Amino acid sequence: MNTAEKASVAFSYIQNHVPEVYEKYLEFTKTMALKGDLSDRDKELILVACSVMSQCDMCIAIHVEAAAAAGASRDQILQAALMAVAMGGSPKLMYLKYVFEALDDLFG
Repeated sequence: MNTAEKASVAFSYIQNHVPEVYEKYLEFTKTMALKGDLSDRDKELILVACSVMSQCDMCIAIHVEAAAAAGASRDQILQAALMAVAMGGSPKLMYLKYVFEALDDLFG
């Protein structure tokens, strides 16, 4: 099971055990996604960087996949991740491992 699949299992678990929290979370994130003039691709690239900054391997997998689906290239996704490294230093550098794994899953 890859990391994106593990994230899906985690979301299912949350939805089954605290559905009211899960629904409110989805409502909040959908509302935020509708705001502003950024493209879906740009929003997902930002979320890739935020995922690296948060050191969340499941978030990285989800947002690398979503960025690619929104039209981001492998190089654009990697550049977004590297911007997080520039801001976060060596702890963030270690999380590039998960970016590379997610990119390899998608782009080979």
